[in-house]
Amino acid sequence: MDKQKLGAGRRAFPAPNALLMKRFLTRGLRREMEGIIFAFPYLLVWGTFVLWPLGYGVYLSLFDWHPIRGSKFVGFANYIALFQDVRFLNALSNSFRFAVIVVPLVLIVAFLFALLLWGWKGNRRLSSFAQAVFFFPYLLTVSVIAITWRWFLDPDFGLVTIALKYLRIQAPTFLTDPFWALPAIALATAWWLSGYRMVVFQAALSDIPQELFEAAILDGARLNQLLFHIILPLLKPAILFSLVLTTISAFRTFGQVLMMTEGGPGRATEVLALYVYWNAFEYFRIGKAAAAGVVMLFFTLLLTLLGMKILGLKSELY
Repeated sequence: MDKQKLGAGRRAFPAPNALLMKRFLTRGLRREMEGIIFAFPYLLVWGTFVLWPLGYGVYLSLFDWHPIRGSKFVGFANYIALFQDVRFLNALSNSFRFAVIVVPLVLIVAFLFALLLWGWKGNRRLSSFAQAVFFFPYLLTVSVIAITWRWFLDPDFGLVTIALKYLRIQAPTFLTDPFWALPAIALATAWWLSGYRMVVFQAALSDIPQELFEAAILDGARLNQLLFHIILPLLKPAILFSLVLTTISAFRTFGQVLMMTEGGPGRATEVLALYVYWNAFEYFRIGKAAAAGVVMLFFTLLLTLLGMKILGLKSELY
């Protein structure tokens, strides 16, 4: 009888391996729950302000929705109507042209400024002052940028006009000339966005080990070899980050176009974001505006992937 009780008592205690496994699983589950709890506020905000509006926009694009008439399911009719609309095709073309001007201009100017400041890192006062000057436009709102550049490009007393006249060059009427209006807005946008990208490149440059340059110089490397074999390869993550942000900013450009030209002259500067605005809030074609927004998102992703392919940045995603 005592032996049976003793055997039963022994069987009541789990094996040491089982205890360790249970403790390990409990600890792992606790860590996962902690991660989920810490990430939940971000996921809640992201789902509320990004995922839900995106999904609802796709949903609206399948309806002929009007604030008075109500809604009617039309499937892909809004998308078909878009690509039959000459005005939409013009806005799509203008957005592509605008992005093709802005994205390379911002990346090149920001990279050159970052290199300049990196070269001045021995003089901290000069470097800090120049960094503040280059970064300052990014702190301004889009309305201030638009008003400032309308003044710069004024055909009578704008700074650009006066400078060109001083050089004995006939200044075009930038914002009323169909050829110059879109590049002029692109120039203002590049001036606005370059400061932040410059800081990104400058931070990436400061992370490059100095020993790499010293070893390359000892091996007889020239300046162009340092640039293409050390600096640019190590800046690929920063270039990818700046490329994605700048492409998104270029395709969603709205405020400066509205305030500088309102899409004119004619429709020479009407971009996709402005087309969405007119359809949604002027003509109340909510479904068509939502479809145009979905198309704008698609082409933003397409242009970003194309830029990554051209720059050889695909591997940086993995």
